[in-house]
Amino acid sequence: MALRVVVLGQVPATLPELLAHLPASLDVSVLGYHADSISARAALAPLPDIALVSAQLADMSGFAFVQSLTASERPTAIVFASAREEDAVHAFELQATDFVSMPVVAERLRDAIARARQQVLQVALLRTADELQRLIGEASASGNLELGALFTRAAGNGQAGASLNGSGLAAAIDQEDGADVRRRKRANGPSTGTLIPSTPWRAARHTEPSVARFTRDDAEEPVLDLTQDDGGRASSGYGDARPLRVLVREGRRTRFVPLSDVDWFEADGNYILVHAAGEKYRTRGTITAIESALDPRQFVRIHRRIVVNMDRVREMSPLPGGDGLLTLGDGSTLRLSRTYRSRVR
Repeated sequence: MALRVVVLGQVPATLPELLAHLPASLDVSVLGYHADSISARAALAPLPDIALVSAQLADMSGFAFVQSLTASERPTAIVFASAREEDAVHAFELQATDFVSMPVVAERLRDAIARARQQVLQVALLRTADELQRLIGEASASGNLELGALFTRAAGNGQAGASLNGSGLAAAIDQEDGADVRRRKRANGPSTGTLIPSTPWRAARHTEPSVARFTRDDAEEPVLDLTQDDGGRASSGYGDARPLRVLVREGRRTRFVPLSDVDWFEADGNYILVHAAGEKYRTRGTITAIESALDPRQFVRIHRRIVVNMDRVREMSPLPGGDGLLTLGDGSTLRLSRTYRSRVR
């Protein structure tokens, strides 16, 4: 899979040569160099896979430029470059994939691009898994679950630019890391080349496969409702039972996102951003409701605005001043405030 890379901002004259001499295994294609914000924004349509962004553009800060981008304008991976080490904190606050110090060292650049490549491939795989899950749901509802046809349809939709065989499908669904999918697979027993939803579970049809609502035939499961201070437990009738899904209201639409898919929750004024499986949902709520309703051993507050799913944390690195940096399995990075550092184990 060739990586499409754009370079934005004022960069050292040596950078083009360094990019040209990256290992062939990274398969990098540099689309262009854009020094000012106008040409930089134009370079993001269509979206490249990776943006290598200098801390300073010709007419504005590189950090301000990235912050001005909407979700649809933001590449899958962003690598910042700056001569100021303290800019690393700002970069990771903007959820950068990596930060490279100037002058750029070839080995450090290679590692950053390799990490960005991993994130791009993981996101592509998740999208493929979502598409295949949707197709499986449609096929099982119609009683015609034929995998060959599903692969053909998935390939026709251009998901991740890859064709999958039976074992590839299983790997893609496993990468999705969703408890709903794993639960159905366990109930079915060993794989026989065909996936059949288990009897006690049914999936309500939904416009977004990654947030399909799963219910039991005999009872509803407790749901985290962020619009209530206690997470909706008082009115749920489940007492101290922990929720398995989070309810997200967007206008007139209601979605049920499995908590096993959630990477982290982020406070945004009177709203909460739910980051899950490469998607981001915005709903009214508070960090307090999340802390009171979820298992504190799994969902840990690491910042006044962030609660992270510890199952997603891959490593922790120290930052100046006592703060830390958490790296998630998909390459995302979150700032760990020194105030909450003792909570992370």
